[in-house]
Amino acid sequence: MKLRGSLFLRLSWRLILLQVTALALVVIVASIPESDRRGVKELDDDVLIAIAQSLVIRDDRLVLPDMASVRAAEEDDGEIWDYPDFWFIAADSEGRQLEHGPIPEAVRPFFTNAGEVLHAEFYRTGDGPADGVVARQLRGPAGAFTIVSGGGPVLDPVLVRLQRIDPFNLVLLIILMIALALTIPWLLRRDLAGVGRVADEASRIDIDQPGTRLTVANVPSELQGMVGAMNAALTRLDEGLERRRRFLATAAHELRTPVAILSLRIETLPPDQVRRQLMLDVARLASLADQLLDLERLDSDGARLQWLDLGKLVADAVADIAPLAVVTGADLAFEGADQPVGIMADPQAILRVVTNLVQNAIAHGGPGVAIIVQVVRPAEIRVRDNGPGIAAGELSQLFEPFSRRAGSGGSGLGLHLVQEIVLRHGGTIHVTDAPGGGAEFVVRLPPGRAASAKQG
Repeated sequence: MKLRGSLFLRLSWRLILLQVTALALVVIVASIPESDRRGVKELDDDVLIAIAQSLVIRDDRLVLPDMASVRAAEEDDGEIWDYPDFWFIAADSEGRQLEHGPIPEAVRPFFTNAGEVLHAEFYRTGDGPADGVVARQLRGPAGAFTIVSGGGPVLDPVLVRLQRIDPFNLVLLIILMIALALTIPWLLRRDLAGVGRVADEASRIDIDQPGTRLTVANVPSELQGMVGAMNAALTRLDEGLERRRRFLATAAHELRTPVAILSLRIETLPPDQVRRQLMLDVARLASLADQLLDLERLDSDGARLQWLDLGKLVADAVADIAPLAVVTGADLAFEGADQPVGIMADPQAILRVVTNLVQNAIAHGGPGVAIIVQVVRPAEIRVRDNGPGIAAGELSQLFEPFSRRAGSGGSGLGLHLVQEIVLRHGGTIHVTDAPGGGAEFVVRLPPGRAASAKQG
């Protein structure tokens, strides 16, 4: 099954699974009998515990009043086994001793003072009652006793090994496993922090902010090559954008001179329809050069903000473009606010917004179009005309670069530049149908905080 999810989760689960597997292997290896004990029967210590729990002292003698409790320790699958060779010796440190069963004579010499034995085991090859003997000092209700036994039930060597694992060590191993399971994700998160930072930096890369590079520090060596390749690609991208900007600026500057000469020559022509159309075409050509320069300036410098009176600034823009309106036969009017309207803006950029919107109305409104430019509080510019308006199918692409309306001879950059300028000033622009026909562009800008100080 293919693993899904983050690298952090996959590494964490795999390392934790590796730890669990290692613990299982430790238990399996610990259950394998030593080579010198393989094939040797192992006596069941539970019988000795049952004897120690049942011993009592009566009249200074050891007594086992309930032999059934001892046999219950031999119970398996609901049946009580009968071991005819089962025997045991129980003794305490006071010399009291109790014997049961056929105790082999070969064993007695080893346990003449059985009460002093703490722990003993010995095995011989064979199946007789003396071939396997185990002795333990155990504590019961009546005190501490040494129990020596043989000929009783035996255990599987694997179970014996598992029983001999120290519970303390097993608990310690489990605690270590839990600590590792909690520590592994923390260590991975710390080691992969550099990768997360690089991803965050990559998501914030802005094409309008050249020079941005991804940080290589704390990134795993396996990923440093990829980060370096991305930084090299960003460097090439910056260089390509810089060449494009230089080309646009140079082309726009070179275009201005022939446009100015052409404009002077057209002004000497007789005032007729041909002259009007040529003036409009030259104005579009000059506007294209200015738009290219404005795009280059916005990309490289951004907006240079200062406090401005929006009404005065728009009035100046209307006055500058008024000669073009006169030549083309358009009726251009300006309506200002009753009080100063303060904004924080780049004056050249706002002039370009008004110029482009008015030129757009002249170009698409037709002969004799009436254009009204208004400044409305708190900080709005409205450019309304009574032309044919804008078709519904063209609205979605209206502000896209190089998007031209049907029958337009423009470059498709004017309205796109207007939108870019407005957005960089934190404003909005939208177009609606003007009352009585035509189109109305509404530009809303944030009011300037310093307006009150300037007005005072």
